[in-house]
Amino acid sequence: MLTLYDHPSSGNCYKVRLFLALIGKACQSTFVDVLARKNQTAAFERISAFQQVPAMTDGDITVWDSHAILLHLAHHYAPEWLAPLPRIGAMHAWLSVSANEIANSLQPLRLTRVVSHAEAAHHLGVSEALLDIPGMQARTDRVLRGMDKRLSEHRWLAGADAPTVADIACYGYAALAEEAAIDVAAYPAMAAWRERIRQLPGYVTPGT
Repeated sequence: MLTLYDHPSSGNCYKVRLFLALIGKACQSTFVDVLARKNQTAAFERISAFQQVPAMTDGDITVWDSHAILLHLAHHYAPEWLAPLPRIGAMHAWLSVSANEIANSLQPLRLTRVVSHAEAAHHLGVSEALLDIPGMQARTDRVLRGMDKRLSEHRWLAGADAPTVADIACYGYAALAEEAAIDVAAYPAMAAWRERIRQLPGYVTPGT
């Protein structure tokens, strides 16, 4: 039995919930109240090394980090979501974009909109005075323009004929762009890609 340690407002957790739905894999969900610091316990640290969600147990295997979980699920249950060998480097490159560029731009920018600045600063490990929202906005525009360019040339980020885990990884926060006050119309190829993902069989919306 799979168990997902989850929070409904987390884009990283949404990536995993969405992928599970797309591959038709049942999973038990355990709510972790991150805002109430319920993740900051020794017990949860044994599941997730840095006390972050999502984390997953699969029998006697424990996996933490959304990208690691996506790869675990694909390798074990849905290998068709892994790019073919000529495209596997591109797949991993876009997984890296999700874990780095998006995680340092759109993800924190959205956080400043959905919780108080004080709570966002605490979560990001900075003082409220050091929240650089204009910088986040500039970095977000840069990464979304990069995605838009790629998606104007390829239907899917890895350049394969079908979506891969890289698309799901990058979609997790791209799906929530409006919550960061992003005008998605400024990135038409990315907007079309979002719609293609929404049309995939089994798709579930954020928060479900």
